[in-house]
Amino acid sequence: MSISVRELSGLALGLPERSRAMLADLLLDSLDEGTPESYETAWLELAKQRDAQLSDGSAQSRTHREVMASAREAARCAR
Repeated sequence: MSISVRELSGLALGLPERSRAMLADLLLDSLDEGTPESYETAWLELAKQRDAQLSDGSAQSRTHREVMASAREAARCAR
């Protein structure tokens, strides 16, 4: 059986808070490909890319309220 990231994230968002935290920890541990310094470098590079996308108009920002509404909708659709 194959499940899409969207479906999986909807299911994950429907979990109790403690279970979501445990899952997040497991997922982050699975990305353990380097040192904390390399993570900082990677996050900084991603932030720079996102800033450039927002500046050049190739990406649009969303408010916290919009993001949370989308997450709730995804969780509802997954049930």
